[in-house]
Amino acid sequence: MYKLQNYVQRYAWGSPTALTERFGFANPDRLPMAEVWMGAHPSASSKVVIRGNWQSLAAEIAAHPLSMLGQTTYQTFQQLPFLVKLLAADRPLSIQVHPIRYAAQQGFRRENEAQIPPDASTRNYRDANHKPEVIYALTPFKALKGFKPFDEIARAFQRLKWDHRAVEVFIDNPTSDSLQQLFTTCLRLAEDDKQRVLTHLLHSVAQQEQPIGQTVRMMAEVWPTDLGLLMPLFLNIIDLQPGEALYLAAGTPHTYLQGVGMKVMANSDNVLRAGLTTKHIDIEELVANVQFQEDKAEQRLLAPTISVNQYHYQVPETDFSLSIITITSPCSILTLGLPQLILCMEGVLNLSSAQQALTLSLGESLFIPADQEAYTIKGEGQIALTTVGSCQAPITITPIDGSC
Repeated sequence: MYKLQNYVQRYAWGSPTALTERFGFANPDRLPMAEVWMGAHPSASSKVVIRGNWQSLAAEIAAHPLSMLGQTTYQTFQQLPFLVKLLAADRPLSIQVHPIRYAAQQGFRRENEAQIPPDASTRNYRDANHKPEVIYALTPFKALKGFKPFDEIARAFQRLKWDHRAVEVFIDNPTSDSLQQLFTTCLRLAEDDKQRVLTHLLHSVAQQEQPIGQTVRMMAEVWPTDLGLLMPLFLNIIDLQPGEALYLAAGTPHTYLQGVGMKVMANSDNVLRAGLTTKHIDIEELVANVQFQEDKAEQRLLAPTISVNQYHYQVPETDFSLSIITITSPCSILTLGLPQLILCMEGVLNLSSAQQALTLSLGESLFIPADQEAYTIKGEGQIALTTVGSCQAPITITPIDGSC
């Protein structure tokens, strides 16, 4: 079992205090702490101690793929297929979408052939993987996710009273095609048209206490001249409570506006942006990857399977699954030949295997290789356990004495 030293991303939208308050992470300079990456993505791999020295987890997996990943995971993915992040947003993130696997493979190869450097600011594809993800709220958490039902979008633009042909076409015939036309038109507005519609939008929501008005005003505090301010007219506005989760399939337009959460996703850093950012925006590539379909109410929250002290979140993809497990008495957990990553969410826990014993405290994380058949946990606390999503059932937990 390997304790992890994780990489902190200090993006401007991050909070200088939230992860310190929630997990005790040191931040003496009070710089933004936006994300903590746990996993083996090559651009920001966690580190583990190997023979007394800190080494890249990605490199250790590459050196020993079968013991670290297991036969099934290695044959299917050739890498650790998931990435876990803690996210703390003080300000809105960019409006974005993640590509499906085929688009990522094609785009990554195309940009490599064009000899665009991997770290170039104009690069769309940092790797060849898709990026479905789950966000699990740790505090009240505000997000935009997926297109509203088309009739709701039509009503939102009717209230805006913006005289534009694309608006008229969509209101008269709200379909996926006319939505794509309207969405693309909004992103491509010339400067004069952009200023005119944003001025009209901000005036129309100035005193509005409905969710669209509140959200636009919140975003405008940071991005007063960005076309991303139109996105609350298109996208569902979602307020998560702690313990609630969203699943975002690749192709789903979204952003996270405020709050602390844990993200579990396919092992990718591919982001195509639409607004609320100073970073590269490629509208053509973005639109080609967006799924222009309604995200209805019953699709918005990811419901867990509840089993004793476990909330198990299974997603349609096989890259990952997430379990939130409360530990109240000693128990044994099986790996089933799959790699696992554990984050301590509460308390102090003692983990042991046949070869090793260690303590996991609040905010600490651990990688358990596939060849570790089982391990025990003692103490009281809560863990987030991420593993490969090939098993639909909750994690196998066996009480050692009493109930776990």
